[in-house]
Amino acid sequence: MKTYIQINPQDNVCVALAPISAGTQINAGTTVTTLEDIPQGHKIALADIKEGEKVIKYGFPIGVAKQ
Repeated sequence: MKTYIQINPQDNVCVALAPISAGTQINAGTTVTTLEDIPQGHKIALADIKEGEKVIKYGFPIGVAKQ
């Protein structure tokens, strides 16, 4: 069972469908390794998102990174 979903290929985040442990590799077009435990429903950045950059989900901006 897949534990995450990238809703749109243009998204720079994916969503945890179940709790994901630190050290888990996620391959959603690129491979990232989680640095901490991720609770179900939380977003995971698929690339560095710098302060002020848009967070893309559903193929559209849903917010701006604060940090």
